Amino acid sequence: MTEIPAPYDEAVRAASEAAASDPSALLVQDTAWSGYERVPQWIVEGYSTLFTELDGQLAAMGAALPGLVAIPVGVGSLAQAAVTHYRSGRSAPTLLSVEPDAAPCVLASLHRDVPLTVETGPTTMAGLNCATPSSLAWPVLRAGLDAAVAVTDASAARAARDLDALGVPAGPCGAASLAGVRAALTPDRRPLLAPGHGETVVLLVTEGRAANPA
Repeated sequence: MTEIPAPYDEAVRAASEAAASDPSALLVQDTAWSGYERVPQWIVEGYSTLFTELDGQLAAMGAALPGLVAIPVGVGSLAQAAVTHYRSGRSAPTLLSVEPDAAPCVLASLHRDVPLTVETGPTTMAGLNCATPSSLAWPVLRAGLDAAVAVTDASAARAARDLDALGVPAGPCGAASLAGVRAALTPDRRPLLAPGHGETVVLLVTEGRAANPA
């Protein structure tokens, strides 16, 4: 293993260059760029399994269809899978992307209506600390997300503690979903979301307690 003491985009670039120089190497990465799309698309298709399983679990519980789905976002590939799933099925929930305020590449791109590379900073949500949306994800997110929000490390830490108290082990990246929903459903912001978000709120928890700092 080679550790790259640099931001995520630099680590991806280093891995890409190393794979290009080694004919036996295979680059497996969920962020896409021009000329590197096949493997990221496979990964997105793999992510889609989560939402099929989620539909089945909610049905088995007798729960209502999701009205609001909160998705932690790094380069946006998991959110791409969520948008593809929910915009092609019978339910049409509000889809909310959640990023660290130190790396809000999707939020900034949505504001400018063009994919941007942002300057990132340190965050406990290390798995979401990404500067550039995936080229495959961006057009899907632009067309299919209803809302986007950036959250602080402190709000993610509080959400992790609250989830833990409910028996849900979550690190900062996983707890970002709850932090994002809390930020989005404040009285001044709630009317801006799609109306009728329903009885079921889905929080995608992408990281367990082991990654949560003490």
